[in-house]
Amino acid sequence: MKSIERYAVFELELAGTPEECQDADITACFHNDDQAKTDRITMKGFYAGNGKAIIRFMPELEGVWNYTATWGEMSVKGSFRCIANQGQNHGPVKADGMHFRYADGTRFIPMGTTCYAWIHQTEELQEQTLATLQKSAFNKVRMCVFPKSMNYNRNDPDCYPFERDALGNWEISKPDSSFWEKLEKRIMQLGELGIEADLILFHPYDRWGFADLSREENLAYLDYCVRRLAAFRNVWWSLSNEYDLVFTKTIEDWDAFGDKVKETDPYSHLVSAHNWLEPYPKRDWMTHVSWQGSSMQEAFKLRAKYQLPTVVDELGYEGDIESDWGNNSAFEIVNRMWMAVAFGCYCTHGETYYREDEVLWWAKGGRLYGKAPERIAFLKELLEQLPGAMEPVCRNVMDDPTSMAKSPEHAKLVRQIWDNRPQNRNVFINEFIVPIGINPDYRLIYLQRHCNAFYDIELPVNGEYDVEVIDVWEMTRKRVMESVSGAFRINLPSKEGIAILVMRRSGELLA
Repeated sequence: MKSIERYAVFELELAGTPEECQDADITACFHNDDQAKTDRITMKGFYAGNGKAIIRFMPELEGVWNYTATWGEMSVKGSFRCIANQGQNHGPVKADGMHFRYADGTRFIPMGTTCYAWIHQTEELQEQTLATLQKSAFNKVRMCVFPKSMNYNRNDPDCYPFERDALGNWEISKPDSSFWEKLEKRIMQLGELGIEADLILFHPYDRWGFADLSREENLAYLDYCVRRLAAFRNVWWSLSNEYDLVFTKTIEDWDAFGDKVKETDPYSHLVSAHNWLEPYPKRDWMTHVSWQGSSMQEAFKLRAKYQLPTVVDELGYEGDIESDWGNNSAFEIVNRMWMAVAFGCYCTHGETYYREDEVLWWAKGGRLYGKAPERIAFLKELLEQLPGAMEPVCRNVMDDPTSMAKSPEHAKLVRQIWDNRPQNRNVFINEFIVPIGINPDYRLIYLQRHCNAFYDIELPVNGEYDVEVIDVWEMTRKRVMESVSGAFRINLPSKEGIAILVMRRSGELLA
């Protein structure tokens, strides 16, 4: 009897499938005899061309699974054994409150990067991208299903998701197997590296007509895509990159697409919708927020509003190209990523250094040249060492403007002035916010670009705490105090990019 790991892909190839057999007719019913309470699970397959259909199944329980598959008027029965998952196979990532966790309970801390069109490049460049990712700390890649047309990304791919008819129109009912096999291969290779494939299903950067497909065509594409790819444990679904720039689609269209993905995916992979200007409205199919913006304070507010895990998937890129979003310094990207984490969010990196061959990581992959990735690895290693996730609080010197009032009448006047201040003053006020990540066992305070010579902390008196000063650019951690409690002052180096980590030894909890 064949054995596969829990959360791996069991694939059943059904030969002799008639060409006219519709995907809806290709199904298999699975049941685990070793788990008495397991319901029968019906899986939909897909026609793969050349007289064969494929059904994929990701077992989430150990034991012997029996199945009966049918296609057209034919059927077959069989069984396989599901054994324990091992190594980097922790199953699909799920939302866990305001954070993320693998299906087997292991914490997942998204530290992603962006390679929009890497699978649409040459074989050599794709392999180079994988080699770069293997050496990095990134565990999520944002990547497009459809090819992308934009500055520094004008080449045509070698294959497309669908075939064309005699007039050059896309035939959604005829997927190009060479494209889908390539995409599957890359998803599996990412999975072997412990990297999640955050698949962008639609985007506006198009010259081939994919952004102009009808709603019916789009739903047919989604049906096929999800049937074919959902059994891979490391898949995430991103409905779109910058949904509000795809002018041929309405909110009703996007909602229909979100509902379709949720309905078709039996494993409930993560689903999001990434924005340009306006965050996508909260929906039942949405498992987390995928947000674009450079203000981590706004990300913090969005997290509180949606009450969902929030990933700042586009916070600007380290690079030197002409676009403002693509010429941030390495320190600014590192600074924003630390801010995002301290505000309780997660983040995604990107790199856009100009090259004469126009192979920029953000678009095509290849190699990384920037200074941010090693410092992101330092941040990720720190977070993985901390005992559990944190929740953010914000210390803002302007939180209570009436605290400076000398009398009730003065307080009333201060409040009136405060409430009627120009809206653009919020930008200035936000700069005073110091994000503090709170956990029962630790506090992480990030001072951003402030250049403090000292910082005052007040801890419970019944307890013992150790204090570290962290330089996020130099990637150093220095213990400056041990077994302290109560109120005290920490001396700091008066420079940007300093964090303070307070760890509990014993006694009172910090939160």
